[in-house]
Amino acid sequence: MSNGLRKELKLSSMIAMAAGGMIAAWMVEIKYWFELSGPGAAFSLMTCGILILPLCFIYSEMTSMMPYAGGQNIWITNAFGRNTGFASCWLIMLLYVMAMPTVAYGIASMLGYLFPVTSLQIKIIASVILVIWFFLTNRELKVLAKLQNILFWSTLVVSICASTIFIFSGHWHFSSIEWFPNGFSGYTAAIGLLIMKFVGFDLIPQLSEEAKFPKKDLWKAFVGALGCTVLIYSMAVIAVGGIVSNDWVAQTDIVDPRVADIIDMHWLGLIIVVMGSLTCITTLSSFWLSASRILYGASKQRQMTSKFGELNKFGQPQFANIIVGILSIYFTVFAPDAWVDYIYTIYGVAAGAVYLMVALSFLKLRKVHPEWPRPYKVKAGTLMGIIGIIFCLWVLYSSITAMNKGAWLVLALYGVLGVILWAYGKHKEKTDPLNWTPVILSPDTVDSSEDNEEQQA
Repeated sequence: MSNGLRKELKLSSMIAMAAGGMIAAWMVEIKYWFELSGPGAAFSLMTCGILILPLCFIYSEMTSMMPYAGGQNIWITNAFGRNTGFASCWLIMLLYVMAMPTVAYGIASMLGYLFPVTSLQIKIIASVILVIWFFLTNRELKVLAKLQNILFWSTLVVSICASTIFIFSGHWHFSSIEWFPNGFSGYTAAIGLLIMKFVGFDLIPQLSEEAKFPKKDLWKAFVGALGCTVLIYSMAVIAVGGIVSNDWVAQTDIVDPRVADIIDMHWLGLIIVVMGSLTCITTLSSFWLSASRILYGASKQRQMTSKFGELNKFGQPQFANIIVGILSIYFTVFAPDAWVDYIYTIYGVAAGAVYLMVALSFLKLRKVHPEWPRPYKVKAGTLMGIIGIIFCLWVLYSSITAMNKGAWLVLALYGVLGVILWAYGKHKEKTDPLNWTPVILSPDTVDSSEDNEEQQA
């Protein structure tokens, strides 16, 4: 449609956007992975990646069938109705907005390797970065995509090279690796909780409306982004696990650069810190863009105000970007220090619930709408759906049983805010039906409207 989002993303840019969202400052978070299952976290990450593959194929088919900004919200709305779609939309927003304090935490820890910084200075620096990124996100997407491409692919090269240098440094010994200190239970728990590190592949549906490559190739973006993430994370875990002990990892602030210092390669530590900071920026970029597209899609279905659907001269949802910016700065500045301690469990609950509903929607829409065109159709669809459902249930179980009071409080408050917004939308449907009458985007409604526009032209 002429007034829609512009198609400016190549396949490589789409992979960079999605993988950039998944690959954050692991040199900071790796401490948590080791706490769960030691260097065995590498196998937990690989297993998690393998179990996510069916979801990637499901997402590929759903995205090719309904390549609209808003993604999961629109699919779930078509399968289970407007209210369930809104709930999923609100949970997805939580995933994206929570990435902001993680970015700030990562940048702060890495800056601490170079020079002392106070908590206030950390928050100021993070807020300045967010403000700069707000202006970038309101420019043409191809500008941001080029920057994302450079940052992500550079990160990929540097991280693989750093891990390889560790392994062949002469200080790395396979016999030194303390695999699975918490046994099989730690391995399986990590599979469920580490789903957070793969929240990013689901950014592709939010950006699919802006893709300028064939829809049948969308699966390549999903698999490519997932493969890059598993490769970087697994190599990093094994590389440091063969040099330092699990106890040492638990006591340090930022792992990879400190390991570089141990093997007398301070220059490598500096490169890793610079690369890690750039990685945080790619994460920020990916989640910001996707959060604004979630709001854009919700506005098109009249689940939220139509202002979220207004585009500026560069084809960007400017009002949605403003709201994302405000939320990002709020969570970055006011998030408590304990935020990072329970972010994994909140992520697990939100991601597990959304992915579960997507898998169920996939199975239902195959049954009730087999006639809808699917440029990419996953083989053994029913089996893929069942595997996806079982995996999501395990993620939910692992996350819920690990949640503490702080995590439940955050989730409850966020839920209350969502109910208020939902109730407001219901009220507007009655008082302003012209602008709030429900709309469900689907191949039927979108295609017909586009055909009418073409005929009128």
